[in-house]
Amino acid sequence: MLQFELLDETLDLNKTPYYHLSIQASLDGFLFAILDPVKSKYTGIKGYRFDASTDPDLQYQNIQGILDADPFLQRTYQGVSCIQVENRSTLLPAALFDRDHLKLYFEFNHVLNDLDELHFNYLKPADAYLVFPVHSEIANLYLKKWVNIRFFHQATPLADLLLSHGTAGEKLVAVNFNTGHFDILAVGNGKLKYLNNFKFRSEEDALYFVLFVYDKLGLDQETTPLLISGEMDKFTEHPSRLKRYFKKLSFQPAPSGFQYPPSFQKVQEHSLLNLLRVYRCE
Repeated sequence: MLQFELLDETLDLNKTPYYHLSIQASLDGFLFAILDPVKSKYTGIKGYRFDASTDPDLQYQNIQGILDADPFLQRTYQGVSCIQVENRSTLLPAALFDRDHLKLYFEFNHVLNDLDELHFNYLKPADAYLVFPVHSEIANLYLKKWVNIRFFHQATPLADLLLSHGTAGEKLVAVNFNTGHFDILAVGNGKLKYLNNFKFRSEEDALYFVLFVYDKLGLDQETTPLLISGEMDKFTEHPSRLKRYFKKLSFQPAPSGFQYPPSFQKVQEHSLLNLLRVYRCE
């Protein structure tokens, strides 16, 4: 089901071979954005919503239906970046990384399912690799359309943003919410201090885990900024509840350095942070 469509008058489907396509797919949604790299302008952003399911077959069917039906996804693109939202990942220092041992690294912390294939992203500012799985049949859906596609974990754009543009020496924590889980990152002195993913069922669960990270890292709730992005409605009680505990809470703005269509004001820009930032990770 189409949730929103933000199109700019300059979008020209005949020019898609010169555009970049970014995709973000999760258990209950599918987003994509079309970027004109020459103008650094997003000319089209669309979002679909479907019933959440942990069944890979159902997710496959949902994604296939969108890929087959949406006219913007029938085109070729200069480049394609895909975030397949996943709560499992393993972070490794570059000095310990060997691509021939991805399975060994990953299974130290997580179960690798039979149809999972492993991918990795290099986090240059952290000099580390993030290893994560993508369901192979879903990956093949994309590869049939775009052989030039690259896969990214959803924590990669946020980590790259914080480490590339964060204030030197400033300590801060960032949380990116997805349905049923969230990524949490902490940076300080220009370095990545913490990265993890937590599953949660209630707002109380989410609050507990964020408080746990602040306590574990010895961070002051009064002075250490907490940046929110992802699937959290800023007009609900949830952020108000968090603000009672974290005085410097704010929502991440859309990535700087890009132009956006006039209709972009219709969405809460923090919800699209990873989708709009992944292009910079290429």
